[in-house]
Amino acid sequence: MANLLERAIDCDDADRAARIIQDALGIESDDVANYVFPKTWPSNREQRARIIGEWFRAEARFLVSPSIVPE
Repeated sequence: MANLLERAIDCDDADRAARIIQDALGIESDDVANYVFPKTWPSNREQRARIIGEWFRAEARFLVSPSIVPE
């Protein structure tokens, strides 16, 4: 998993980063990623890591409570 996370964090393209993680974890919906990921993917690696971390938290909340739908 660490290698996949590292690849996603190092990726210069948000859509590609999301796809790497979605494929690895079997996440079919783009809804949460589209909600959490910014329109402009930051060049700073630490910022990208924080965004991916927030996506994981949001995805977990979404899976635990299906009634919560991102706007």
